[in-house]
Amino acid sequence: MSLPQALLNNRTACALVSLFCLVESVWSWASITRGVRHREDLINIFVFVFVIFIAVSIAYRSSFWADRVVFGAVAGAFALIVVRAVSLTPAAMFAVAVAHAFMWTIAGFVSLIVLARGFRVSTQK
Repeated sequence: MSLPQALLNNRTACALVSLFCLVESVWSWASITRGVRHREDLINIFVFVFVIFIAVSIAYRSSFWADRVVFGAVAGAFALIVVRAVSLTPAAMFAVAVAHAFMWTIAGFVSLIVLARGFRVSTQK
């Protein structure tokens, strides 16, 4: 059985993941500064748990470091969304929101680094 190919080695997939993570990052930071409180219902929580499972599966099965970092951060961000569904104090909710935004920021910047390295390698050939 061969190892699965790294998802972020595909330039199109890497660009889409970068775009999604950066948009989520900006959205998360903006919602913190505006003081937006999110409430999740039970169906959303089940969907997020499924997304966490998929992201962890990709991170676990990939041998590429960037896949592990990016999809680990994505799984962490969705896990923090699930945590947000619990009643927390305002300070704890703020800490969870900041951690959530950092997870998306890390995923976005790492995927951008991989995308930039891919373009640099392709222009050197």
